[in-house]
Amino acid sequence: MNCTSTISVFDLIGSSVHTREASDILMHQIETDPCNEIEIDFSQVDYISRSFADQFYVDKKKWATELKKDVIVSNANESIVHMLNIVSRTQHKKSAYHLNIPVYKYSSQSELENFLLSI
Repeated sequence: MNCTSTISVFDLIGSSVHTREASDILMHQIETDPCNEIEIDFSQVDYISRSFADQFYVDKKKWATELKKDVIVSNANESIVHMLNIVSRTQHKKSAYHLNIPVYKYSSQSELENFLLSI
């Protein structure tokens, strides 16, 4: 189905995301969602662990290749974006499909400004 849906990490998991299993919870939500574009909303999430970020990166590639779904990270604070970028640099597996460029989205101009001022 050609549509976009939003999954709130805070509503599903909480404000601190510590485990690989949390990515599995997101994976289940994405698998069962009929839309082909999924926005993962990190509003009100203060922290993600390296283990979650690593599993999220692996799962995100799987969502794109196997499920043919685009996953967009939205409303992530500076520490979340930083952790996702660190993990993406440690992944050395080449993808024959496409270059994986992270996409970040913000719901309001003030959230974007807060992020830009924090870097």
